[in-house]
Amino acid sequence: MKDICSLPKRAVLFDLDGVLLDSRPNMERAWQDVQSRLNITVDFKDYFKNIGRPFQDILSILELQGQTNEIEQIYNQSSKENIHLASLFPCVVESLQKIESRGVKLGIVTSKSEERTKIILSQFPVKFLSVQTPNAYFRGKPAPDHLLAAIAELNVDPNDSLYVGDAEVDALAAFRAGIDYCHASWGYGETKLDHVTFLSEIKSLLVFLGIEESKACL
Repeated sequence: MKDICSLPKRAVLFDLDGVLLDSRPNMERAWQDVQSRLNITVDFKDYFKNIGRPFQDILSILELQGQTNEIEQIYNQSSKENIHLASLFPCVVESLQKIESRGVKLGIVTSKSEERTKIILSQFPVKFLSVQTPNAYFRGKPAPDHLLAAIAELNVDPNDSLYVGDAEVDALAAFRAGIDYCHASWGYGETKLDHVTFLSEIKSLLVFLGIEESKACL
């Protein structure tokens, strides 16, 4: 496994849901509203196991693509109305502040919609210099498009970048972009890819970046 403890990074990109934000209760409530209003029987667990992919891709997997517009409208509205059900994971803010204080550029690459992402990021006292959300120009994860767009905007090379995610599609996107990847073990998904560094908590990232000292990288 590549030891990133000795590899300084100029940019760290983060997935949002399951990495910085515990949004599962919010997502479950939104999906329940979709089920109720459209008489959809697909269980939330079937929706949730595909989290990390673009919303429209998930609906296609669930064979609900014929109702994409109605589902997306109800889901997004419910998610915004119940934003209080989502909360930041422990130590997220202070960890991000320490990373930023070292001159490392911060970015977000998420499958959450732009509008809802902006609402969430307004809670952070740090500056994300690149925020990539689904659009009509780039393919969603596991394609590397949004990661490559982020590092281009930040003016850094793949070797100088790191992506922190919590799903197989995150790991695949990083691998295809040539960017080192850390897996948030506190998140929602797993990965079986090689050359992955697993983090037990976000504070572990500070050790890997050389911001805080430790006897060894765990």
